[in-house]
Amino acid sequence: MNNKKWFVSIAMSLALILTACGKNSSNSSDVKTTSGSSTEEVTPIPNHKTKAPDLGIAKSFGIMAYISIASSQSSNVSGKVGLKPGVRALIGLNAADVKGGSPEIYAGDDVGDPQSYLTMAREDLIGAYKEMAGRATDKDKVEAYKGELGGKVLPAGTYRFSNGATIPTDMTLEGTDSDVWIFQVEGDVNLAANARMNLSGGAQAKNVYWQASGRVILGSNSAAVGTFINQLTAELKQGAQVNGRILCKNGKVLLTQNTISKPE
Repeated sequence: MNNKKWFVSIAMSLALILTACGKNSSNSSDVKTTSGSSTEEVTPIPNHKTKAPDLGIAKSFGIMAYISIASSQSSNVSGKVGLKPGVRALIGLNAADVKGGSPEIYAGDDVGDPQSYLTMAREDLIGAYKEMAGRATDKDKVEAYKGELGGKVLPAGTYRFSNGATIPTDMTLEGTDSDVWIFQVEGDVNLAANARMNLSGGAQAKNVYWQASGRVILGSNSAAVGTFINQLTAELKQGAQVNGRILCKNGKVLLTQNTISKPE
């Protein structure tokens, strides 16, 4: 009789242990599945402490390029135009295309003070590019929306995209008049035809900066905002407008009846 009770007790204990293990295993599996299947996307929050990069005297330019500045139709540019080391013959803009006329156009074959001024502007441009590329990115803005920015409302701060930035439809930058946006883009910035970068809540074009290792492509009749500093070609399609600057570090600028308005 005692042996029988002993066997029953052992059997019940084993059953309880197996049941507990089964529950723990099930719970562990549930946790992993929930965690692994999570698709929650982090929504960027405003960083009001973001500081603007120092453009130095490059700030006075609406367009700057390295190889050439081509213009197939008349454009309207406010701010200085600079090409270095490219020479004046490689600037397709006419004096009438630039506010202030010929004195506002600088080239690699200028001499004296204009050449010195252009040299310093290019050095400042390179310095600003490096400084922006080296900035610490806000953690909530690393790969925000995977660089697909159409339809998004973006608060101030420093963003990083490792596969370019694509804007197929209107996007909005929302913040105060002192907020700053910096976009660190590995690859191209591509704004689709007729798409717009809108400003909301007091946001200012002078406080928006795009640093791109590739090209800048602004589609026909699009409207872009900010200072673009990029490595390669900057191409503005028919009728594209920029409330900002196109500063092409190592490439060329292609214009087709565009308006570039340098922020004050």
